[in-house]
Amino acid sequence: MIYSLLILLLINVSSSTEKSCPGTLITSLHQKNCTDRATNETAYYLNRDDCIPKCSICPTVVPNSNCSTDSDCIAGYNCDRRCGPGSKYQVHKCESSVDCYQYNPRCTCDYYCVLPEIEDDDVACMAYHSNIPAYVDKWWTAKKFKPICDDDGYWEPKQCKGGLQGRCLCYSSMGVRLFGEALYTKAENMTCACSRRKSELESAGRSYVSFHCDSLGNYEKLQCDMEKELCWCVVPQTGEVTAPFVPLAAMKKLPCYSAGTVGAQYLRQCESKKFATVMIIKKLKTHGVVTVESDTLLCDADGSYGAYSISSGIAYCTWRDNKQIETWQANINGLSRPLTCSKLFSAMRSECNFSFIDIFAIDCARDYKMYQHSLACDGGGEYVLLQMFIDDKGQKQYYCVDDKGFAKTDMLDDASTNCTAIY
Repeated sequence: MIYSLLILLLINVSSSTEKSCPGTLITSLHQKNCTDRATNETAYYLNRDDCIPKCSICPTVVPNSNCSTDSDCIAGYNCDRRCGPGSKYQVHKCESSVDCYQYNPRCTCDYYCVLPEIEDDDVACMAYHSNIPAYVDKWWTAKKFKPICDDDGYWEPKQCKGGLQGRCLCYSSMGVRLFGEALYTKAENMTCACSRRKSELESAGRSYVSFHCDSLGNYEKLQCDMEKELCWCVVPQTGEVTAPFVPLAAMKKLPCYSAGTVGAQYLRQCESKKFATVMIIKKLKTHGVVTVESDTLLCDADGSYGAYSISSGIAYCTWRDNKQIETWQANINGLSRPLTCSKLFSAMRSECNFSFIDIFAIDCARDYKMYQHSLACDGGGEYVLLQMFIDDKGQKQYYCVDDKGFAKTDMLDDASTNCTAIY
């Protein structure tokens, strides 16, 4: 009897499934197939709502009703707490309706679909492809670069800029620059899997992630978790485990261990100091200490020193060995874009106790060290956003670049162009 009921139940479930989506569909349709169909007037996204995936036209009308999650909004818009109703009040962020009374006594604090601030790092991947008027007006159509989106609309880990002579860089799912890069011609095996995973764990609140990523953002063959004191071997492109987990003390027994590459200990000089600091802070907090002052030590994902060091209120552009690059430096009290302890250099967000909370982008200095480029850097090691070029007729031409030095416009005649208005 029970067996018969079970068979009947399976038949009903199967029948219900076949009615909603008959058969099994195998398709090679991906988001890139849809974005490649885009024209100047129409953009497409991968629609998987029905049984048969298809490319649908991206909506460009922002919902007027309240939202609950970002998925309720069109590409490029976030669901955020703002004052309303009335779009002119929605530029003001709020926590409660009391925050809105100063603008209008009838204002209420609620969730609305709004554009993120232009200076935000994280931008939805499909925002570059959706042809939303608000983005077009602000040059958000990214004239020289549009990221490749995965099937869920997030950034692919590896993004390449500048064509065959350009570079490939690692990014988070929301477009935050991560550790790892390579010239386009040398990026065939680049996956950024290690940089992406390390960033995800840090964002999830891990106090310290001791994975070692190589210069491509891939995994190094030997990996150790210093907090759990375990080591193992992996496939560099994917992180797939290839040898049993062993105690840290038995690291040298692993087949992927190399004395010439790893040395006597797993942690490198910079991260060894950082890890010791993190463990001390963690210990103090377990004893009730609320605020702990710590050094502004930054380490890259391969264990080398980060892009700057601070001494007596001055930030110096530094190379991986912690030596200063040329004469690039900046007074941290006078920076237009203050220092950060997160995002670009993948430092631990939970342990940052600094008063400077934005981005100090010194890519120009480090790129000069690596590639000897001819672009102009400012005194603090950042790219000058309006670059000058003298053509074969001796005439001055100008073009805008982003904070990584990639062109955002064609050649311009106007030396007064405001490049910050061009995303």
